[in-house]
Amino acid sequence: MTIRYFASLILAFAFLNCSGPATAVPLTDLDYVEVKDHTGWVLRIHGDGGGSLTHKQLPAHHLHYPAATFAPGPGRRITRNCRGKNESPVCVRLRFYDALADELIQCTCAPGTWTTTVMEQAIREMEYAVDAGGSELSCRVLRRQWIASR
Repeated sequence: MTIRYFASLILAFAFLNCSGPATAVPLTDLDYVEVKDHTGWVLRIHGDGGGSLTHKQLPAHHLHYPAATFAPGPGRRITRNCRGKNESPVCVRLRFYDALADELIQCTCAPGTWTTTVMEQAIREMEYAVDAGGSELSCRVLRRQWIASR
């Protein structure tokens, strides 16, 4: 009996050690990345890849994107590595909320082009956004605002 017991313990420890340490902490559904640009656009990307888009001047109009539309991982990396010393006169604010740590990390001037790329993706994929009732109207109003700001 004791030999079987010790053999099963050794086998269990062998399997547990084979997996190795976790390389990254996964995003939870409660995590989010928020992109705010200088023209009033706000895109919030949730941990499941879904999101919402609105404009500061049009608070009644918003769109909700289904899960797996966006990749929130790059936003989390950029926010964690942000030093806030970008010399650009026009900045995009990037915020990441980590639900497990209950912490909000802000990057007042996000480096790189990810923020612009993800905002343009949100505009391109407006027709896939879902909203109860007024999604078609919100889509048209927000698209007109985007065209006017360009």
